Amino acid sequence: MLAAAISRRPPRAYNALLLALSLGALPLLVIALVLRREWRRGLTERLGAVPATEPGRRAVWIHGASIGEITALAPVVRMLRRETPDDRLVLSTLTLGGRTTAATRVPEADATVLFPLDLPWTVARAVDAIRPRLVLFSETELWPNFLAALAARGIPAVMLSGRVSERAFRRYRRWRWLFAPALASVRVLCVQSLDAAHRLVALGAPAGRVVVTGSLKGAAASAAPAGALSLVRLGVADRPVLVAGSTHAGEEAAVLEAWQRVAARVPTARLVLAPRRPERFEEVVALLETRGLSFARRSELVRRGHVGWPAEAPILLLDTLGELAGLWNGARVAFVGGTLAPIGGHNLLEPAAQGVPVVFGPHVANVEAAAVRLLAGGGGVQVRDAGELATELARLFTDPAAACAAGASAGATAAGSESALAVTLAVVRGVLARTATEP
Repeated sequence: MLAAAISRRPPRAYNALLLALSLGALPLLVIALVLRREWRRGLTERLGAVPATEPGRRAVWIHGASIGEITALAPVVRMLRRETPDDRLVLSTLTLGGRTTAATRVPEADATVLFPLDLPWTVARAVDAIRPRLVLFSETELWPNFLAALAARGIPAVMLSGRVSERAFRRYRRWRWLFAPALASVRVLCVQSLDAAHRLVALGAPAGRVVVTGSLKGAAASAAPAGALSLVRLGVADRPVLVAGSTHAGEEAAVLEAWQRVAARVPTARLVLAPRRPERFEEVVALLETRGLSFARRSELVRRGHVGWPAEAPILLLDTLGELAGLWNGARVAFVGGTLAPIGGHNLLEPAAQGVPVVFGPHVANVEAAAVRLLAGGGGVQVRDAGELATELARLFTDPAAACAAGASAGATAAGSESALAVTLAVVRGVLARTATEP
């Protein structure tokens, strides 16, 4: 009872820290808002001004941080649309890219908004406008003021596909006083692994509310959306293609170094290079030009009405949003970014679900469970640097049988995520049933 009462209170020390940081950064924030148009886009939504739910209609709020999380939540949204057809489904994300992806990948949602800043008045404004009967949030989106606002209004929150890496746990443990009340306010915590369950309990989550379900990302990736861009549509389905997705600074150089070594041995090979952040597209263009490599920009092909991949350009720079998911299918090899750079990794199961062997670097804290499963099953290969990346790519490109076998293993590993989806949906259905009888 005491923990529940505490979880309903705004976290005073946290808010005092936010206020101090905001006041100190205010001049820089004002300058950034004036000079950077992208910072101004969606600002009113970040301040809590989101479209309201009409009187008398029930709503469910589903939140994922960015593109990968939104994609993983798509099967949950589809279930809600099917089983609660009259409810308003509101999908929120932290990024503009996530919102753009949501509009195409999750059309079942009634509204897609940017998540409010975690300030008491902004989250209260958004919650009171949407008036959800249930909130579902994914992975590590533990926002103290938001969860306190839900608890104060008696709105249940459920964590889906939750994770806490060992590195993050060491950092969060110093802030247990902040996370314990937030975790205590969550009705059910569905987590990816037993390790994540132990770490959340150590941070203050009630043990009886933690359920190990597995990751949703493999289940969500089992099929690309209808009409998605594909290697078939680009006219290169018969070519060996490396798809390097969600890359960060430093990783494109490593991929290109490895790629050039492979291309010298396999002249028909092609490369799709998909940087994670749109603001880095021009930086990657400059890198390609500096290396004297022939490439085509996807955005330019679209602008000129070209359907296929030009024969004279062995490299395709994917400088558009929402088109990567369909390109994994049929690739010879996938490299997933955020793993050579110290980011923690992005969705390894998305290419695996398409039966593609997955190569990744040593930094996999964010996708630890998936990395372990892929390595154990033979569907994944871990490399330490550009040299090892080149060696593994050369092996898989020159030995199609080995690549095919590794791809089959990757697909089998990802298929295991279907059970994660089934268990997660069962939990959501149970909480929905209880909300129907709660005052």
